[in-house]
Amino acid sequence: MDLPMDGRPPVDPVCQATPDARPHAPQRRARVTLPLADLMRDGGDAITVERDLGEVPGVVHAYVNPSTEMAYIEYDPERTGVDRLKRAVQSAGPPSGREKG
Repeated sequence: MDLPMDGRPPVDPVCQATPDARPHAPQRRARVTLPLADLMRDGGDAITVERDLGEVPGVVHAYVNPSTEMAYIEYDPERTGVDRLKRAVQSAGPPSGREKG
């Protein structure tokens, strides 16, 4: 393969995701596992918890296992922290008007 004068390999325009295909800076990632036992017992729902965690800026991936009652979260520690993730989990509690029990 012939390289252009600047030494970069040619970019296939069909596969190019954006007009500016420069690589982005690597993202720092951290992982945390949060227990959900009380949330699930009180009528919380795994999909709601995953959705609410996914809306937190900096969350890369969130997975809730209803069987183990645990949330597995991968996030950028420069954009969010464990306290904010815990608040997102707590806000995903039972719907309004539904009693705990």
